[in-house]
Amino acid sequence: MFAAVIPACNEAGRLVRVIKNLWALPLDLFIPVLNGCRDATLAEVLNFTGSRAKIIYFPEALGPDVPRAIGTLYALDQGARGLLYVDGDMVGNFNREAALLLEALERNVDLALCNCYPEVKPRHPLAGAVLYYRGLLNQELGLWSDIGYATPSHGPHAISRRLLLQIPLADLAVPPLTLVHATRTGCNVSVAVTLDHIYLGSRQRLDPHAETMAVTLIGDCIQAIKTARGETPDRSTAGCNYLGYDHARRRDILVRVLSGQRPLMIMSSFHNVPSLATI
Repeated sequence: MFAAVIPACNEAGRLVRVIKNLWALPLDLFIPVLNGCRDATLAEVLNFTGSRAKIIYFPEALGPDVPRAIGTLYALDQGARGLLYVDGDMVGNFNREAALLLEALERNVDLALCNCYPEVKPRHPLAGAVLYYRGLLNQELGLWSDIGYATPSHGPHAISRRLLLQIPLADLAVPPLTLVHATRTGCNVSVAVTLDHIYLGSRQRLDPHAETMAVTLIGDCIQAIKTARGETPDRSTAGCNYLGYDHARRRDILVRVLSGQRPLMIMSSFHNVPSLATI
């Protein structure tokens, strides 16, 4: 089966739209990973009567990308042979592109990416800086000619069970590390779709959030480059340490979940009657 992992923090008015947009796809399981929500996100998704939706709930905010690692753990436990990753604020209607990502997995692609910058020239200086470091990483890994600036950090993408079983799930909290593991293990990496960023429908974030997120993405690429080279995988280069939101990633909670010390709370919204289970 195929599953969708959808991280969400305070996405009232958006998360259910994301799920509804994807509902017609050949997905057997939808896994919203709610974390740190202080709005109506949980209530709205519980009111969505879909038997394929299983909600993972954390009262704490988990930080960037940690929810996708936890959602992946649950999806693999349920037997998923491929996962689609979509952020909980991406309300754009990109069903065709998402379907192509899943079709790529059927063709034995292990990491199916989305090219979100079909125009070489970015619209904002921050995007230009992030793309520069993405390019450095993809060149380091020998992927530049195949995927250009594409990355699992940006846009919907899909990953095969084969690749996921070869990645320490904790490394999913830093998405560019997935590229490192894919190349190390000989897995197939491909750009399956092109979808300009503006069509994702992502929430517009204002400074200083946008700047901090850019620093996070740059630091992730630096960490991945150093990992690929076998160096100490810190986030610094040329005397600058690109931390960004990395400190907000709740790796302590992730370690507890992955080791089974903290059972997951799974909610089902079927027939509007929440039921709870733990794994």
